[in-house]
Amino acid sequence: MNQTVTAIDTLRHWLQEKHPERGHIDDALDLFENKLIDSINFVEYILMIEELADCEIPVTADLVSRTATLERVRIHFLD
Repeated sequence: MNQTVTAIDTLRHWLQEKHPERGHIDDALDLFENKLIDSINFVEYILMIEELADCEIPVTADLVSRTATLERVRIHFLD
């Protein structure tokens, strides 16, 4: 299995554990607009991405937009 797919699946599983009522979480779903990520769990989300990508993610003005969907996480941090 592709490591990127595994990382995205890990993030998806984490989100589904926090929001079991959601069912499947599509790669293009905006996690912030749909209230799956909020200010309380944003840091944990970024730390998980850093661990999966094995790199530090700098805090920049566009960090929210670069992590708003699983697809964008894959493009910006896991490819």
